[in-house]
Amino acid sequence: MNAKATRTILSRSRLASGQSGLTLVELTVAITVMVIALCATASTVVTTNALNRQSHETAVARKAAESMMEALRNTSIQTVFARYNVATSDDPGGAGTAPGANFVVEGLTPVAGAPGGVAGHIFFPSAGPDLRENVVDPTLGMPRDLSGDILQDGFDHSADYFVLPVRVRVTWTGKSGPRFVELQTLLSGI
Repeated sequence: MNAKATRTILSRSRLASGQSGLTLVELTVAITVMVIALCATASTVVTTNALNRQSHETAVARKAAESMMEALRNTSIQTVFARYNVATSDDPGGAGTAPGANFVVEGLTPVAGAPGGVAGHIFFPSAGPDLRENVVDPTLGMPRDLSGDILQDGFDHSADYFVLPVRVRVTWTGKSGPRFVELQTLLSGI
């Protein structure tokens, strides 16, 4: 083989390898694009898991609040306040025999300092064992006439109410911090 033929073969070889290979810059760009895509995918997976957890917690809280609301609706209107208020002195079966205003919600961590150390709470327009018409609570539509005497007074109506506003709240500490679900209704003996 002569020198001219050798040079021709070498230049064809260089030409071929230059067209079919990747330069270091192209390889770096390709790796960077892949890393960015992987980071975006990982971020999406982490965010999706966090949202799924929040959704699950909210569903648990909502179901607990709805179940408690059903328990309140299925209790005689004459005893619902005494059975589910914060006081134990007026419990229908004797002190400490009624469920009370606080309830456990399995699967949720109550917020620090929660009454009774539980996540679920029932609120009436009251102060202890007294049911008052003059309590100011816009979410319960208060003040309002609870006894049907057309007056809104500050007397205790725990024995003569025929409508009873109630709020059920579940408050818990989730991965994203303190959260709550709240339901309100108006129970009626009519």
